[in-house]
Formats: sequence, C-alpha cells, structure tokens
Amino acid sequence: MAEEETPGTEAAAEAAPEKKAKGSNKLVLPLIVALATVGGGVVGLKVVGPMFVAKRVAAEHVSEGLEPAEGEGHGETGAKGPMFKVDNLIVNPAGSQGTRFLMVSVAVETPDAHTEEQLRRQEPRIRDVIISMLERQTMESLSEIGIRDSIKVRLSDTLAVITGGPRLRVFLPQFVIQ
Repeated sequence: MAEEETPGTEAAAEAAPEKKAKGSNKLVLPLIVALATVGGGVVGLKVVGPMFVAKRVAAEHVSEGLEPAEGEGHGETGAKGPMFKVDNLIVNPAGSQGTRFLMVSVAVETPDAHTEEQLRRQEPRIRDVIISMLERQTMESLSEIGIRDSIKVRLSDTLAVITGGPRLRVFLPQFVIQ
C-alpha cells in the first residue's frame, strides 16, 4: 500500500521551524531585560552608590562644622582617635505611654586617649544626658527625616560642654524605633 498523504501534513512540517524561531525570539527580550537589570544594579552598587555616600559624608561634616578626616568619603574609615561607646540605651519616647521604645547606641570619636578617659569617668552622667534628651522626643519627631543628624549635633554640643573641649564627632550606629 502506498502511503497516504493527509492534507495539512506538509503545511505542519513547514510551520514547525517557524514556531521554533518565534519561541526563541520570545526568550531574547526577557533575557536582555534581566541582563540590563543586573548590569544596572552592579553599576549602581559599585559606582554610583559610593559617590552618593562620599557626598553625604562630606555634607555631614560641613553641617557639623568639622573638617573631613583624611581619606574619608572614599570608602575608608578615617577615624582619628579612640571611640567612646554607650551601647543599648532603651528609652520610651514622650507620649508613647510605654507602648513604644527607642533603642540606641552612641559612639563618640575622641581626639586622644585623655578625652576618651574623661568621657569614661563621666559615663553615668553622659548616659543620663542621652536618655533625658531622647525621652523628650515624640514618636512623630523621631520619625522625621534628618532627626538623627540633629540628635548627633545636640549630643556633640552637650559633650563639648561636659569635656570642656571642642565638639566631638558623634555616631548613632544603632537607632531602632519599635
């Protein structure tokens, strides 16, 4: 018996390569989008991000009236001296009726060991000043943009009075509102 040709078999055979070609074209666009997204993320992380950080660090120094430390703003720490730290202070903000709290740690860059020792001797007083300053803040004020910067400036001014020396750089490595 002879093979019977069914109508459309020939047309189906010719359409099969076209379907494969169209299917591979559908994968190209999502692949390009994915690669562009990953590439943009890498460029942002490695190039653009460090530039923004350097500008922000420089702006903080200007707003605090301090000169940038050598190498600072270029990804280096630029620390000048010993650090005095007050860790894990927990405060109930004003108006929270004890239902909300702020957990904060404060680090102070000192120019020399003498200033660090002076701060250590007065640690209970410094802890009390920090707690008093923070417990007067409301939850709304603690949520404002830039509140950390203003707290750092006020703490720096207060510590300058306590030590009788110049303004010190203050950092808030932990600032958790719950």
